[in-house]
Amino acid sequence: MRDELVRFLTARLGQAALAEDIYQDVFVRLNTAQLPSEIGSPRAFLYRMAFNLANDHRRASSRRVARDGAWVDSATHSAGGEAIADHPDVDHAIDARREVQRMIAVLKELPPKCREVFTLHRLQGVSHRQIADTLGITTKTVEKHMTAALKQLTLKLRKRGET
Repeated sequence: MRDELVRFLTARLGQAALAEDIYQDVFVRLNTAQLPSEIGSPRAFLYRMAFNLANDHRRASSRRVARDGAWVDSATHSAGGEAIADHPDVDHAIDARREVQRMIAVLKELPPKCREVFTLHRLQGVSHRQIADTLGITTKTVEKHMTAALKQLTLKLRKRGET
């Protein structure tokens, strides 16, 4: 009945290779199942088993396609029907990393108090008032340190970017 079952499965699934796989699954299940000693119609039993396995495969495949499609939809953005990557391309990532390294180098050149004020405010989000209280300086001094740090960063990053 091999040819007959494979033709049946190919008609159900639309793929001969997949039909062969399901056919093999039928016989694997037959060998591992605890079957009753008497089966009324072995031919009908085999067809029903093949039919059920083919349906199980189609349902699993449909779930997999839906799940994968939902994941792609949630993980990507699109503009004008075209998918847009959530991450920058390699060139942009390398440029960004270089820019960060340059910024760190400029920060290291700042006077210690100026660097500390800048780091607390811009990188840690601490307010000018909290920085003044923590460091025992006035908010006006905090503003002066921030101005000096931003001026140095702008000046040196612009110069280094031109070279």
